[in-house]
Amino acid sequence: MVPLRYLTPFAFLVLLPVGGWLGGAWSFMAAGATPLCLVGLDEGLGEEADRAGAPNSPAARSLPRIYILMQLAVTIWAAVVVARPETGFVEAAGLAVSCGVTTGVFGFVAAHEMIHSRNVRDRALGLTLLGTVLYMHFRIAHVYGHHRRAATSEDPATARLGESLYAFLPRSIAGQLREAWTFELQRLRRAHRRAIGVGNRMIGYAAIEAGFLLALAFTGARVVAFFVATAMVAIFLLESFNYVAHYGLSRRSTERARVEPLGPQHSWNSSRRINNAALFNMGHHSDHHRRTARPYAQLEAISGAAQLPAGYAAALLTALVPPLWRRIMDPKVAVMAGRWTS
Repeated sequence: MVPLRYLTPFAFLVLLPVGGWLGGAWSFMAAGATPLCLVGLDEGLGEEADRAGAPNSPAARSLPRIYILMQLAVTIWAAVVVARPETGFVEAAGLAVSCGVTTGVFGFVAAHEMIHSRNVRDRALGLTLLGTVLYMHFRIAHVYGHHRRAATSEDPATARLGESLYAFLPRSIAGQLREAWTFELQRLRRAHRRAIGVGNRMIGYAAIEAGFLLALAFTGARVVAFFVATAMVAIFLLESFNYVAHYGLSRRSTERARVEPLGPQHSWNSSRRINNAALFNMGHHSDHHRRTARPYAQLEAISGAAQLPAGYAAALLTALVPPLWRRIMDPKVAVMAGRWTS
């Protein structure tokens, strides 16, 4: 049986075509309702009781797949609407922002589940969604880079203490692109294969994304602008999640200059009920880092894990105002550091 709580992302996605059907400024409905409802419901429904992970049933496993397919279908529909000459700028902008928000919040979480899968078709599905926002290299940087280096200065996707969201974004985006290239070159060298050739996944990803943009160009400038705007919003939200996920947390160096293992204190978690229902349990972030291949439905809270004061939606909104973010989070970072060094 499918846990009904994990149908939450679909409820937000439905708002996108409803807003498009109503037209005009209503096309911003999904973009506006998503953060407001997530924050409001997080406060209203509170935290969930600690519980063991649910069985990884075929129905539960299918939900991220279905969500990605529906997100792609809705995005294509929105692009068709935007391409119509009678569609005004406000409506087109609303559809682009709403697609960016739903992709960046729910689509990326579903794709994240897929790119960690051992199933080739699942990984291909996750990469398909990443390709629509020109971010396919994220799989390499995330799986082979972030999961090894999280909460260290070597990880571009880990925000440093005192670093603002706006300073983090360009560093993380450029750093992950560079890191993905480096990991791919190292992989090919170990296999004694040519670094520049058809076996280089980064070149393959770039070719796919370039081909995608070229195909869009034949449909008109409006569609290209729509997909670029959608990608910008989605990537902004993904990297904002990265900013929050490990902000200020740092793994210590041991006596032999080795970095301590990644522990529950090195990732920010949330036990808010709606947060985990809407984000396929990614509020249990520490458990995901502990067992990266574990299906989302089986993730659970870990004793001693770093806890956000609210859900991820509220955290992302707070991060938009750096002084407020630092006022709230810096003392919490200090508490976590002191707790694990005492």
